This record gives sequence, structure tokens and C-alpha cells, in this order.
Amino acid sequence: KSKVVIFDANDDIQSKKGLFVKAWKEHYDGMIDYRPKHRVTDVDAASNTLKFEFNEDFKAAVANVVPAMRAGDIAVKTGLATANNRWCEVDFLTFESKAAKNIHVLGDSIQIAPGMPKSGHMANQHGKVCAAAVVSLLAGKQPPQLPIYANTCYSFVTDEDVVHVASVHRYDAEKKTMLTVPGSGGVSSAASELEGRYAHAWARNIWADTLA
Repeated sequence: KSKVVIFDANDDIQSKKGLFVKAWKEHYDGMIDYRPKHRVTDVDAASNTLKFEFNEDFKAAVANVVPAMRAGDIAVKTGLATANNRWCEVDFLTFESKAAKNIHVLGDSIQIAPGMPKSGHMANQHGKVCAAAVVSLLAGKQPPQLPIYANTCYSFVTDEDVVHVASVHRYDAEKKTMLTVPGSGGVSSAASELEGRYAHAWARNIWADTLA
């Protein structure tokens, strides 16, 4: 008899929209209520009431509130978060901070390039590019000048069925940023149990690669 209500500060679903909407309709019809343009400004924890910038208050039985995203306090307090005081701008050849020499920032903390997702796979790619650059810098050499990142992001829409989005990003020397390679990547045509097996295999490999 319960319902999941998703309040999203964004104007719409940001990734895999068609696949998510289809899955919600097929598997959770009447159970998931997605409401965009709802920016939470306050929470009354005593009554589980969410307060919004423009919308009416909402009282929930259980509320899971995700704060507005930004880099961690250490980045903000040390002046590394130079993009709207939220994200750290970096040189995409080395991931060196644009605000401080010899400080390298990775993953969700950075101001991303156009079309670059904030995913675990992408953070793994950041780490590899940064490590190669640091080794080159310590040896007095020039870092690699044409990094290429691959990305895949899997989403479970049931306990077995999965969808994915993939992309490839290449450094543009003229614009000094990473750009999506035209024609690369794409999204699933539909959710499937086969992609669920792929997702589990990806997880095992990425954990082994990252945490080894």
C-alpha cells in the first residue's frame, strides 16, 4: 500500500529517461510518483515534512534526503572548489587543480567536462589518467597528451533486469577539455536479464581493478 515519491530538483530525468519511465510503467505502475522541479530547502525531521522552494510541503512516512551535491569540505575550505564554490576545476591532462599546483582532484569532486558523467567507471578512468600523469611529472617528462576515457553506467530496474548507458571521451587540445567522441556509446534498447549479468561482471571487475 506504499508509494515511492521521487522529488527531483532537476527539470527532468537526467539519464536513461525513456528506459526508466518504461520500467516504472511496466513493473511499478501506480507505485512510483516522479516529481521534477522540486528543490528541497528544509526538512522538519520531527514530522518528516519536506519543504520546497516553490512547491507545497510534503509529509512522508520515510524520507531519504540527498543534500545538494558539491565537493567535500576539505576542497571547499581550502579554496579548491573554484566553480560556483561547489566543484574543483582541473587540468584534464593531469587532474591537477587549477587553483593549487601539485594538488590533484578526481571523481565527483571535479567540475566535469561537457557530457562527462559522474560515475564510478569514470572516476576509475580519472585515477588512471592522473596516475600516469603524476609518474610522468615525477620523472620530469610531459604527461600523455591525448587521454581517452571510456564509461559505462548500469542501472537495475528490477532485481534482475538492467539498463546501461555508455560513452567515450577524448581530450581536445584546442578547447583544453574532454569531449564526447561522436557516434560512441549509446543506451540499452531495453532492460534485460542478460545486461544484469553484464552489470555483475562489470562490478566485480571494477572493484578488483580499483581496490586491488
